[in-house]
Parts: sequence; C-alpha cells; structure tokens
Amino acid sequence: MPHSAILKGVLGMLARHELSANQRKPHVRLLIYVALPCALLLALANYLQSGYPLPGMIVAITALLMLGTAFFLSSQEKLLALAESLLLLFALLASVALGLLGGIAGSGILWIYAFPFLALWLKGQKQGAQWSLVWLLAMAFSMLAGSSIFPFAYAYDEKFVLQASAALLFYSGIALAYNFSRSQLEEKLYVSEQGIQAKTRDYMAKLEQAAYQDGVTGLPNRLRLLDILGREISAAQERGHTLLVAHIRLKKMFETANIIGTDASDKLIRNIAATMTATVGSRGIFARIRRDEFVCIYRKHSEDISATEIIKDVLAFRLEYKINDYAIHIDHTIGVASFPSHAGDAESLLRKAAQAMLQAQFANQGLAFYDERLDQQFSRQQLLFAQLHEALQKGGLSLHYQGLIDLQSGAVIGAEALARWIDPVSGPIAPSEFIPIAEKSGLIKPFTLWVMREAFGQLARWRAEGLDLFVSINLSSRSILDKQLVDDLCGLLKEFNLPAEYVVLELTEASFADSPETALQTILSLHKLGFRQSIDDFGTGYSSLSYLKNLKIDELKIDQSFMRSMATDASSRAIVQSTIQLAHNLNLKVVAEGIENAKTEQQLKDMGCDIAQGYYYCKPMPADVFNQWARSWQINRRAVLSA
Repeated sequence: MPHSAILKGVLGMLARHELSANQRKPHVRLLIYVALPCALLLALANYLQSGYPLPGMIVAITALLMLGTAFFLSSQEKLLALAESLLLLFALLASVALGLLGGIAGSGILWIYAFPFLALWLKGQKQGAQWSLVWLLAMAFSMLAGSSIFPFAYAYDEKFVLQASAALLFYSGIALAYNFSRSQLEEKLYVSEQGIQAKTRDYMAKLEQAAYQDGVTGLPNRLRLLDILGREISAAQERGHTLLVAHIRLKKMFETANIIGTDASDKLIRNIAATMTATVGSRGIFARIRRDEFVCIYRKHSEDISATEIIKDVLAFRLEYKINDYAIHIDHTIGVASFPSHAGDAESLLRKAAQAMLQAQFANQGLAFYDERLDQQFSRQQLLFAQLHEALQKGGLSLHYQGLIDLQSGAVIGAEALARWIDPVSGPIAPSEFIPIAEKSGLIKPFTLWVMREAFGQLARWRAEGLDLFVSINLSSRSILDKQLVDDLCGLLKEFNLPAEYVVLELTEASFADSPETALQTILSLHKLGFRQSIDDFGTGYSSLSYLKNLKIDELKIDQSFMRSMATDASSRAIVQSTIQLAHNLNLKVVAEGIENAKTEQQLKDMGCDIAQGYYYCKPMPADVFNQWARSWQINRRAVLSA
C-alpha cells in the first residue's frame, strides 16, 4: 500500500461509506447512558480531592447541561449530528478544564485518554481523527502554555508534562491504529460485499438466462418457446396465416457423445443448431428443448405451398460434420403439427408435434404429420402399458397351451406356452397388441420371467402326473440380448428340478439383426446347458442361410402364412418343400404352424414335415383343459392304432 494511503488510513480517511442516522442513534444513546454517570462520579472525585474542586465542578456542570441536551437532541434524526458534536464538545471542554486547572494531575489522569477512542467511534473515521487532532492541540496548550497566559492555570512539573504528553500521544496512536485496523477491515468487508453483490447480480442474470435460454446453443429453451409460440399463434390469428411446428429428434446422440466426449458433443450440437437455423432462415424460429430435441416454428404465409413441400425443401437438413477427426452423420426424426388445423394453443400444438415425432419413430420413418387416429392408438398403448404393469404385479395374466403333434406317429409330444390377458375393464386383449407394448416399454423382462416360471412349473406338474411332454417358450429379441437370461433359466431348472432338453426356446430371426455376436453367444450358452432351440416364423424376417450353419439350433418353425396359401399356391408349396429339405439336410426338425385342415396336414406328411401345430388339432387352452385334451387325444390315438 502507498505511504499516502497508509497515512490516510491512520488518520481514518479511507471510509467509502458512513453509517446512517438510524444506525448511529443507538451509539449516541448508549454513550450518554454511560458517560453521564461516569462524568459525575469523576467530577465528584476531583471535587473531593484536595486542590482540585474547581475542575470537578466544571466537569459536573458541563456534563449535566451538554449531555442532557445531547440526549434530547438525539431523539430526532435531523439533530443527531448536533447531539454527537455536543458529546465531543463536552469531552473537549472537560479535558481543557482539567488540563488548565490541574485536574489532569489528579483523578483526570484516569479517563482523559478516552477522548480519541470516543471521537473515532462516535463521529466516524475522518471527523473522529480531526476531533482527536484538536484535542491533542488543546491539551498541549493547556499543559505547556496555559500557566504562562492564564494566571489561574495550573503549573505542571516538567517531568509530569513530558510523561503526560507521551501518554497522550501514545493513547492517541493506539486509537488511530485501532481505527486504521477497523477501517481496513471495513474496507475489505465493503469490497467483499460489493464483490458478493456483483457476483449475485451476475449469478441472477445467468439464472434468468438459463431459465429461458439453452446454455450450449443460445437458442430459446422450452419455457421461452411456450411464450414465443403463444405470440406467434396470436400473430397468425390476426393475419390469417398458418403455423407449422416441427419437433425434431436427433438419433443416437447419446452414443455419439460417448465416443467424441462432452466438449466435442457440445460443439456438434452448436453446429447442428447453426445448420438448421441457417436452412430455415427468417421463416422460422428454433428452440432446443432437450439434449437431442429441437422445435422449429415455421411461418407458412401461402396456402399454395404444402406442408410436405416445406419439410422436404426447408427442413431436410444434412447433418454431416467432422469433429476431432471423426466424420459424423446424424439422422433425425421429424413430427409436424399445424395451427389451426391440429391445435389452437401453444401447449397442445407442441404436444401434438411431439406425438407426431413419436409416431414417426415407432414406424421407423423420418417424417410424420400428426394423425388423430394414431394419437388415439398411442394413448391406448400408454393405457395398456399401465394396465399390463398392474397385471404383472397382481397376477392378471395366464398361460394357455397349444398342442404339438408328431406327424408320423400322430402323438401329442409337446405344447407351446402362449400368454393370454383378460383385463377386468377392457376385456380380452390380443397378444399381438400387448406383447409389442411389453417389448417397447421395458416390461419384456418381467413378462418373460413370468412366462418362463409359469411354463416351467406346469411342465414339472405334467411330468409328475406322467404326461411326457416338452414345452415351447417364445423369447423376444430383447430377451436374447439380456445378459441375465442364461442365469435366470439355470435358476428355474434348479428350482423345478427339470432337464433342459424338455424345454424348447423359440427365437425369431430378428434376434440376430441388432447384435448378432451377443445373440450367438447367448444361443451357444443355452445349447451347452441342453436347451433345445427353434427359429420361429422362419422365412418372414431377416432370413439368412449363413447363420443356420453357425447356430446350435434344433428346429425350424415355418410361419403359418405359408400354410394358409399352400393348398392353392404352388409357390408357397415350393417354399415349404425347400425349407423342409434344407432343415433335414442340416439335421434340423421342422415344425409347421397354422394347420387348419386335413389336406394341409397330408401335404406336410408327404413332404416329410416332422411336427404340426394348429386349430385343426386344438386351440390354445388353459393348462387343466389342455391336460384333459392331451390325455383324451392319446387314448383316441391308441384306439385308432389298435383298430
């Protein structure tokens, strides 16, 4: 700190702010409460002390007059400064009286040094230092020059004057040093407070910005978007224009961010936002509402331009970039809703645009316009999800079984476990409706566990009752990719004490589409455990003959669509015949499902098919009914063989 600043600090002149009158008032009142009785007591001590009655009387009279007056003046804020000055004036006059009349040599020596502390505390730093300087000069005059000017003045001993002067300077220095420390502390506190206030203002500004603006792109966020869209709707109503709201979701942004890192991901998002806003220009407004989702409000001024043309010409973004030497292509899905056709308010319009985007996503399309019919379907799916979740928890599902017939012997050799659901409110719900919901919603794992447990338990009961059957269980593609599947099946085998070869696990060709290596590893693990495995709906999915030679499977199950047309369509018959020959060449059994008449059954026998399933034999039925049917079927078959 420069020397001039130190000097100013010692003199108490660095304060940037003063206490208000309201803040100083308690100080003045407290000081009067303490100073008046103390002054009277010290005046009495001087009066009673031999040789000093006059200074005692002066101190007492000035204390009563000036301190009493100061007390009344301090009740009004406008007169508070005058009250403070009266207090200091009393202390100054009392000090001079004691100095001139010799009271300082008596009991005055005990309290006269409090003046600098009083002045600095009462009047603040700058004025307090000024009062202290006046006091020092007055005391020097009263002790050094007083006796030579006034005949009644007390003549001090030279040694006493030296000691008293040193003491006056010493206590004044302590007061000023203390005041300097206090002023420095106040200065730091003031600066700190100002810094905190500045940071608070900056923080509040950032909070306000974050509340309405996306931190990465600078685009409006969802909260701000609602306000913007509301104003755009009002303007469109006044001018008779149309608005299009496009909800855009970027695909696989989470995976991309994991590869390139957070900073590069933010850069990518900024580039994407720049591409989209530049493409649309002043015709639209963009907002970022989630990490991978944007909304564009597009003003459609002319009815001659169709919404489809706008989407193709303007919103057909090419999101291709190079970030950190990575060539990145981002696909996206767009859902569109329009004002006033689909909704008349901001919330509803945004919701329907989001709904259209979800419809496009579920249909694996790049673009979809809001469709009320699909919206109702989506709402039903959401309702069914909640009902299915409850049904799984409360035992609202059941398993039915459909028989599998050995075509050569005619015997019932197994049963396929099929889930059935009768909701207490909605009634029977088809598997084709609720199983896809389970797969998409994440309920497929608890659903599959429930199916396997029920089927294993029923198989154990059949074996205990002497019914020699195997059971087929359908596994979804998600189940095949579940790392817990093998452990779950092992646990069920131990729990029900079953051999694995009595269980056939039916897989779809779609199981190998997304993660073929993971699916292959799971299938090999299940094969080692002894489970029989079947490819369900063969010929309708991602058919590839190459995987058949690598998979440890036991049978192919021909889809029922070929069975329905086989009697009249030569191509279907050729496909079925070729499939059976291929399977037998690979030492695989063939199961044909969907048999509905004797002619189809005979054709399959002639082709060498191994196992048949369909309404021609039986419909899916509850376990107890199936038990009776299977026993009756076996009895009838033995009767036919005996005849």
